[in-house]
Order: sequence, then C-alpha cells, then structure tokens
Amino acid sequence: MRAATSLLLILGLFALAGCGSSDGDSTTGAEGPATGSSYVDWPLFGRVPARTHYLPAEEAALDPPLKQAWSINTHALIEFPPAIHGGVAYVINKYGNGKAVRLRDRKVLWEINIRPSDKGKPNFVTAPVYYDGKIYGAFLTGHLAAGDAATGKKVWVRKLKGHLESSPLAVDGTLYLGTDTTNLVALDASSGKTKWQFNAPGAIKASPSYDDGKVFFADYQSSMFALDAKSGKLSWRSNTSKVPPYGRGGFFSSPAVAFGNVYAARDDGTVYAFDERTGKVAWHFDAGDYIYGSPAVAQVPGTPPTVYIGAENGRFFALDARTGKLRWQKNIGGPIPGTAIVIGHTVYTSSFKTQETSGFDVRTHKRTFHLKEAGYTPMISDGKRLYLVGYYDLIGLEPR
Repeated sequence: MRAATSLLLILGLFALAGCGSSDGDSTTGAEGPATGSSYVDWPLFGRVPARTHYLPAEEAALDPPLKQAWSINTHALIEFPPAIHGGVAYVINKYGNGKAVRLRDRKVLWEINIRPSDKGKPNFVTAPVYYDGKIYGAFLTGHLAAGDAATGKKVWVRKLKGHLESSPLAVDGTLYLGTDTTNLVALDASSGKTKWQFNAPGAIKASPSYDDGKVFFADYQSSMFALDAKSGKLSWRSNTSKVPPYGRGGFFSSPAVAFGNVYAARDDGTVYAFDERTGKVAWHFDAGDYIYGSPAVAQVPGTPPTVYIGAENGRFFALDARTGKLRWQKNIGGPIPGTAIVIGHTVYTSSFKTQETSGFDVRTHKRTFHLKEAGYTPMISDGKRLYLVGYYDLIGLEPR
C-alpha cells in the first residue's frame, strides 16, 4: 500500500508540472547559453554532464559585489539545487514538495505537496534533472519518474530495487543513476526501459558523471569505475583500498571530470585524481577530516587548473588539478558538508555552523561575498542572476 501511495503521489507531481510555461527565452541544454541569449541553463547537479560545478565568466559576468533581490521559502531543506532551464527553476525540497518558478518575475507556475509515504518520515529526493523537454526525479522509495515539462502529462514511472540517493544524469537519450543495491542503471530517457545495468561491489550513493563516451561513478567499497556509456562494458576499475594511501572509505562525493582526470573524494577525507583513460591514481591529498561534498574543477583565467573542495574540519582547499599540491586554503569556521561552486572568478562554499555562505576570488583568494544563509550546494546561476540555495530558501542575487 505504501509503495502504491508513493507512486500515485509521484504521478501527481508530474500531472501538475505543466500548469504553466517558461518565459520563452532561447537556451541550449546542458552545455550553456544559446547564441544571442543571456540565459544559461543549469539543468542538473554539477551543471554539465562532467559535473564540474563551474560556470565561466564569459557565460555569466556575475562576480561580487552582489545584492539580494528576492527570496522564496520552500519550508523544508533544499539538499540539492534546482534544475534551471529556459528561465524556470524546478525546486524540490526533502519532503518532495515541488515548485516551478519563473525566475524573471518569481511567478510560481505550478506547485505540489507530496506527502511522506512512510509514516511521516521525509520522502527524500535527489537533484531534479531537466532534459529534452522532461523533468526527471529520483526518490528514496526507489521510484524514478519522468514528466513532460510543457504539458504536465506523465511520461513514465519506474520502481527500481533499493533506495535512490544518486542524482540522475541524462546524456544522448539515456538516463544513468546508481542504487544502494549496487547497480549502475542505464535507462532509455524517453520510455524508462532499462538498456543495461552494471553491478558494483558496493552501494552507489554518489551521482554518475559523463565524458567522451564514458560514464564514471564510485561505490561505497572504495572503488571508482569507468563504463562504456552505450554498452555498460567495464573500461576500468580503480580500487583505492588496494593502492597507497590505502584505507577503506566509501565515495559519497560525485566525480568531476576535467583536464584528463576524474576527481572525487572518499568520505575519510582522501581526495583523488584518477587518470581518465586508465584509472590509475594520478595523485591523492589528505584533507584531514571527512568529506561528503563533491569537488568543483575549473581553470579560471589567471589561475592554473584547480580542484576546490571542503572538509568537515572547516578547511576549504584549492588544489592544483595536475599535481594535487595545495595552492591555498581557508578556514571557514565550521564543517563544510556540501559542494563548492565556481561562477566567474568566485568560488562559493558554506557551513551550517556559521550559518553563512562565503565567496572567494580565486585569483586573489580574498573573501568578496558573504551572506547569513547556508546550503549544501550554495550557488547556481541562469546567466542573469545568481541563486543562493539555502537551507529553506532560494535567494535571487544580482550585481550591485
């Protein structure tokens, strides 16, 4: 009965999803803005399939100083950032309460309250994904749902075995995500039918990433994997418990792919770079405490390729992406539970202890932004504004 109730609620979400429409501005998909448009899409966790969490300055010149323009309260934790497409943000909080917000005027195009399906316990969701006219959502119950973003009609719903904590990834007509029953699943994005699945040794809680025909993901048994995106055939596996510095931490951090490497952190605080072609560990770095967030990777003009990541000890690191050597670090003043974001020349990070989000100029390392609002993945952008993703609130920021 609980599963059936949950399924009906998920269907209800997408039945209302199309009650409004976007503002009609022309944008592209995951790769950035269309020619002649000042809008940028941020359709998935990490912005692009490689999940670099980086928006270059040439696509959005929105560096501090910034001022708050508006705020929308969702009344519950927003663990993952909304998906943005065509000037509309699709926001889902931890109870599954969803809003489609037209960002130019904050008009709520549709809204639905999905009640918890298990005696009042939160019905956690992963990051929403926009792809090819559809909105995809994965729920802790194991349901994966697709809805038509324009009409609101249900496209399909699947019930996968196990819980879903891995945010979906959509590339070239295929949807990829992991399950805690150790499977990386590839489904047809239009129908929801399984194309292939790969069984890993451990639970998959991190989100998969994509680059150059391969899907990269990590499990909770210390291993990073590369699969052929079309067939699911294993390209390589790197078991970090078998090579220096050893240890048996799991990966909650989702990989970022850039500069010929795959970057991720084990939850024991070890940051890794794996060679993208071979899986060989290129370097590792000890952050000194647990890491649950994902790395941001960027080469901002005037800086070398850099990995940005924070740890539970409150230390925020900028590491040379080629060598793993420390470039600079900051003490944030409290545990850093989430993922860094680089927009323009600024990297953003957050701590719930300080209840603050900070932005640092990656060229000077000086703090240029702070606001008394904390979040897991604290900042995204549509090219017109920045949006601070707080604990309960989505806050619109614009240049002063």
